[in-house]
Amino acid sequence: MVAGPRRVRAIVLAAGAGSRFGGHKLEARIAGRPILQHVLDALAHAGLDDPIVVLAPDSALEGSIEWRRAQRVINPDPARGLSSSLQLGWSAALAADPQPDAGLVALGDQPRLTEAAIRAVLAAPLDAARPVVAPQFGTSGARNPVRIETGATADELIRNAHGDRGLGPLLDALPDLVRWLEIEGDNPDIDRREDLVAAIEADWADRVRRNREQVERLRETDEDADHYAPVTGLFRDDPRRSGDAVLDALVVLATPTDTWLDVGAGAGRYAFPLALHAHKVIAVDPSAAMVAALHDGVGAYEIRNVRVVEGRWPATATTLAPLPCADVSLIANVGHDTEAIGPFVDALDAAARRACVAVMQEQPPAATAAPFFEAVHGEPRIQLPALPDFLDLLEARGTPASLELFERPARAWSRNELLTQLRRQTWVVPGSALDRRLQDRLDATTAADAKGTLVPGDGPVRVGIARWTPAHVSH
Repeated sequence: MVAGPRRVRAIVLAAGAGSRFGGHKLEARIAGRPILQHVLDALAHAGLDDPIVVLAPDSALEGSIEWRRAQRVINPDPARGLSSSLQLGWSAALAADPQPDAGLVALGDQPRLTEAAIRAVLAAPLDAARPVVAPQFGTSGARNPVRIETGATADELIRNAHGDRGLGPLLDALPDLVRWLEIEGDNPDIDRREDLVAAIEADWADRVRRNREQVERLRETDEDADHYAPVTGLFRDDPRRSGDAVLDALVVLATPTDTWLDVGAGAGRYAFPLALHAHKVIAVDPSAAMVAALHDGVGAYEIRNVRVVEGRWPATATTLAPLPCADVSLIANVGHDTEAIGPFVDALDAAARRACVAVMQEQPPAATAAPFFEAVHGEPRIQLPALPDFLDLLEARGTPASLELFERPARAWSRNELLTQLRRQTWVVPGSALDRRLQDRLDATTAADAKGTLVPGDGPVRVGIARWTPAHVSH
């Protein structure tokens, strides 16, 4: 196999004003990281951790980016267009000693750039007759990053680039210089706020899919018809309890004339106590076992102003028409595994007359089981999105949330309770070889207190209450 170039220097063009975005584009966050950080991370994972990054003079990125060994170059007049940044970056690459065999030109506003795509472009052998290597992504035809071998041809191409389209028009005019690589997927720009929303939703969906596919590949147990049926009791709680800081904060938001919509209500941990302070609560859940627990709770707690609706959100929203059907829409510890998070939030917004509220952990609910998953299956657990991702989504949608953070003590379990829960979250069969690995890890990392209870994890769980005004209200 012919080796690729011995030395490639990445050049990241990140000096644009982002005027269509409304400014400060590269600081916007996806999965808790700025857009530019995603590009730099992908390059570093592919072995290019010393890029030349061309920035605007007033860039506010300095303190929010992990630069590694990046060389920052300032474009004093980025209004001249993308080509001016390209020329500055190329000059900086040629000034290196030793000079690289090629430059890899990447755009700072393409956060879905993958390590695999970069490596594919890097792997192409040197060819002086066709010194340009570029991908063509199957989904959209996107054509970055571009690898250009150093030499007279490249110098002329880059010298002749002008305006804000960079090399694109030149490559179209000189197809004999280019080797195109067909690559699956996409690598879109973030130009407008709508692009950022789409990128966050795509990242969210990808993580949910990969999490689900990992389970299907590794599980020993059969898929449950109702995943929550065996653990319904874990979601029950006294509606008149005290000392629950999250519940106390929710109750403050409720008024005696309110109707609350609790999506993913479970067994009513929040629905029933809220019903004590509101006119009515509509409790929606897709699990037949949870719905049965809700109906039982109506009688057991003698709280009659809870309407129970079985169904999966957002499809169930159509049964609550006309919308809005509530003053406040609530989700509590749900949505992490919702692949189409955009329509899910759209329906929450549409259902609320006054506010939407999300109770969500900083780490996904199964994060405590992640070390056990890796010990059992030999690979890290793919983590679902959580509170930081949700806040990024709301900000991008133009409905930023106010946030209250709480620390909730980690739950104490008996060994049998914890083992049962961990078996569900690692999908192992009792008595199997994988189950023995699970129990070995459990016994090695947890110790019982005087009451025989176990507390896994690293201490208190951080929980946030995010509150936002639905778009149809704020606009």
